[in-house]
Amino acid sequence: MFRLEDKHLEKAKELAAHNRKKKNCNTCYDRGYIGVTPENTIMLCHKCVDMEKARNAWKDYVKGIPELHEYYAEFLNEENEE
Repeated sequence: MFRLEDKHLEKAKELAAHNRKKKNCNTCYDRGYIGVTPENTIMLCHKCVDMEKARNAWKDYVKGIPELHEYYAEFLNEENEE
């Protein structure tokens, strides 16, 4: 099973916090994410995060890292098909 490295998890948390729309959120306690999955990925807060901006920021981050690019290839190609 794929498990995201901690350094990439920290970047994901940073991107989530950066793409928040609201100043205060009781759902995620102002973090931008609700929790961490067993794969070491975050679940973005649906109430305060601009999902599209966060998704695009993550895509840009992943494109520059070969091992992540390979794992998220289907996610990245989704945009090209639309």
